[in-house]
Amino acid sequence: MPAERRGNGRGAGVATGPRPAHVYDRLKDAIITGMLRPLERISENKVAADFGLSRTPVRQALQRLEAEGLIQVVPQRGSFVSQPSVADILEIYQIRLPLECMSARIAAERIEPDQLAALEGLVAAERGRGTGRSAERSLRASAEFHAVLYACTRNRRLAGMLTDMQHQVHRVRALWPSTVARLDETWKEHAVILGALRARDGAEAERLMRLHLERAQASTLDRILPGNPGDLNRS
Repeated sequence: MPAERRGNGRGAGVATGPRPAHVYDRLKDAIITGMLRPLERISENKVAADFGLSRTPVRQALQRLEAEGLIQVVPQRGSFVSQPSVADILEIYQIRLPLECMSARIAAERIEPDQLAALEGLVAAERGRGTGRSAERSLRASAEFHAVLYACTRNRRLAGMLTDMQHQVHRVRALWPSTVARLDETWKEHAVILGALRARDGAEAERLMRLHLERAQASTLDRILPGNPGDLNRS
């Protein structure tokens, strides 16, 4: 997967497989996980060479990523990984908050024993780590917690939308990691949400999810505000 930092022409050929669908998936994953950093240039020619494809499917993949706000195409300069802004965070949570609160209510009504056990395992493992918690590992576990909750709704469209929002949040947190204190609070909040799910109390699960997401948004904004997003259109 090709990427060049501005000005140094570095490439990172980590892609495998020639199928066109891999281009979009691999580039998106690299952006979300922070492997490709904000303002990093993505060379269309290098991507095509790494995947053994023509430039057409690569261009299509970049267009999809641009539509999702993950890259920015600058005329006469190329494609660059976008840098998340405060406006992006506000947009994401404006969508995520009502949908995920609804999903928590539905999950409380529909959760299966194996799903409940999966959530209990995640909460027990992360709360047991204490000060030795890894931010990266905790972030992955948190995403898994929410993914199980989405699956409980048995609504593929809702789960798909929320998964995309979760990916966007994951990207920001990979770039601006949470503090140890916030990670501890996150898993306390997950634990009380789990309690409401276990009690099959939809109204309480919805209320607790709202509090959790409001706190998560505030924490995310606190982390991102000290750094001003770059503007690729400036000289």
